[in-house]
Amino acid sequence: MNKKILSLIILFLGVFSVMQAQNDGKIRVKGVVLDETTRQPIAFANIGIIGTAAGVASDMDGLFELIVSEKLATYMMRVSAVGYASAEMKVYEARDKGEVQILLKPVTYGIGEVDVTAESLVLKKLLENVVKNIGRNYIPRPYNYEGYFEYGVEINDGEKKFKEAIVNVYDSEGYKRSNVEQTFKALNYNFSQVRRSGESGSAVDGLIYFDDIITADIVRNTRNILDLQNFRDFKLRSKGKFMYEGDSVQIVTYECLKPSLSNSGTANVTKFSGELYVELKSFAIIKNVMRVTSSAFNLLGRNLLLAGDSPRHEVMATITTNYKRVSSYYFLSGVSIVYTYKDGADRIKGEMQYQTTKVSVNKTTPIAGRVYYEEVPTDHNFWDRYTIYLEEEE
Repeated sequence: MNKKILSLIILFLGVFSVMQAQNDGKIRVKGVVLDETTRQPIAFANIGIIGTAAGVASDMDGLFELIVSEKLATYMMRVSAVGYASAEMKVYEARDKGEVQILLKPVTYGIGEVDVTAESLVLKKLLENVVKNIGRNYIPRPYNYEGYFEYGVEINDGEKKFKEAIVNVYDSEGYKRSNVEQTFKALNYNFSQVRRSGESGSAVDGLIYFDDIITADIVRNTRNILDLQNFRDFKLRSKGKFMYEGDSVQIVTYECLKPSLSNSGTANVTKFSGELYVELKSFAIIKNVMRVTSSAFNLLGRNLLLAGDSPRHEVMATITTNYKRVSSYYFLSGVSIVYTYKDGADRIKGEMQYQTTKVSVNKTTPIAGRVYYEEVPTDHNFWDRYTIYLEEEE
């Protein structure tokens, strides 16, 4: 009897091991990106798998975690940030190092003293070229993309409450600048999977605040620095030219002199500034960092706050939007939104993270409307979102 039980245990463990190996099928790469000279963390560095849409961005502390399919083990992983020489290694090499420390070497060439008036005219012309080349640089026809979205809130540095979802997006027009109403109708989304840290306590708890991610795409949306008629509302300065993945990038800083609904997208903004990263060979925006101070937010658009009656003053948010080029076009690769505000005696910190994991430009599936509430069941195969690719152009 004992021998039979022992045999059954061994058989069970063997089957379990095989099943576990089959279910894993993923490579997890964790690490930190640091400046080689100062050893300071590099925020929002791009960690991507060359030739695919796979990738993440480092957080404010330079930390990242990339989970990809085992099929990508022999692919090259590139770590890059504006102003630094890129670092590359095989995916399996990064995996085998455990928590990898990636050091990027600063590479920059600055600009000399310039006349402020002349500089403003040059930068205005640069942004005009950006707008003129949107249809050439970004997907110009209907397409789908799928991504991972996480939204979390901490009160007084306490335990983080979060929800995460797989989001499916359909753009019926592709990248073109029109008006707010037309853009809203063209961009629709739903959720295929949702997971949260705790049970929903109210209807508000069930909201998925994904409209903020949509509106952070300043190339696709209007009412921002790229609206040519709004140039007079902004003070433009050059922060210099830097290298990024072998190409020259111009960083343009902007400050809105008179924030309004037409140039910021919301009537509640009191301060509005940022930095645009323009790749000079193609005139493509590869990154935008926007700092916003506001007095209130709309729940279903620029919805950085939960609903409530308490007065909230000086809500400060940093919105970082990244674009990545694969095959013929750039696409929205990721968005990070960090915001803080005081609610009575409590200090609230919220974070939204989005990463595109799949882009389809040849075989599209239309989506009707937008789903604001998490009404889909939890899927235990949630991490399958990392089996990702970008369809090649025909």
